[in-house]
Amino acid sequence: MSADEKKRKIPEIFRNKTYLDPTYDPAFKAFFAGEETLKGFLNDLLRLEGDERIASLTFKCEEENSFRVPETTNTVFDIFATTGTGRFFDIEMQRARHDFFIDRTLFYNAFLAIKAKRDMGKSPEFLGLDKREQAARRYELPEIVSIWICNFDLKETEGRCIDHWSLYSEEAVANGSARPVSRKNRYIMVNLPRFAKAPEEIVRPEERWLYLLKNAGQNRELPDFGNGAFESALERIRVDSADDELLNSQEAKMVTQEEIDCRIASAELRAEQRAEQRAEQRAKQAEARGADNARREMAKGFRDAGVPLDIISKQSGLSEDEIQAL
Repeated sequence: MSADEKKRKIPEIFRNKTYLDPTYDPAFKAFFAGEETLKGFLNDLLRLEGDERIASLTFKCEEENSFRVPETTNTVFDIFATTGTGRFFDIEMQRARHDFFIDRTLFYNAFLAIKAKRDMGKSPEFLGLDKREQAARRYELPEIVSIWICNFDLKETEGRCIDHWSLYSEEAVANGSARPVSRKNRYIMVNLPRFAKAPEEIVRPEERWLYLLKNAGQNRELPDFGNGAFESALERIRVDSADDELLNSQEAKMVTQEEIDCRIASAELRAEQRAEQRAEQRAKQAEARGADNARREMAKGFRDAGVPLDIISKQSGLSEDEIQAL
């Protein structure tokens, strides 16, 4: 296929773009659709070193889960991953904040814990234990980590690009000796807009991932930092090499999101305009009440001083009856 033929197949929205924007679901999942890429991301984000680093990994995009609690409830993880050492991950990309966003993170984490416990109970390792050992481990949980990459300023991170959340004792926090009650259940919140480093300013390995995720949607070539995991991740979302299915699904997601963003922006603008109009109206009403009170005070003073009512009426604009009633 010639370059011109390939270009004609690329939707207009991606013309002159180098990469698809990974903050949208299709490109996000394509970006991480490789074991080495996802493994490298998790190792760097969790700052794992030596024997702690993830050596093997299995994952699935759009992992659907269904639980009866008591009604059947469904949720879909963007990326669900497990490691050879029994860690479980849910990795989510979130483009915009909405009502009860933190509640949603708790909800997804609860589903992750239930799924991880269920999968752990079905594992060959657990089933290979004798019955007494299985009974003793009835409430044992594997390590679970919920990762939320937020393409909006998440105020709960207190301005940090990456924030780690766990369960803490309030008394220990107050006493300045806080340690997580359990390290088996934690959150990693990524505040993407807070990351503003150039490539030459990057220090930590995880910052390279933030740089690519934040800047791939811009119209320029990005460095792969001499790392094969970055190179393959960028190649999967490169516009010229993306297949039609990925291009079409990305286009549909972006057009839908742009329409939603436009509607939200329009609604916010109308709300601001209405608020301004109400504020102007209140100011005018207050000004009118102030002027009216001033006229009444003036009329009352003139009347008490014995000024004739007809003269007071001309000066204040009040009727003689209104002046008499003051």
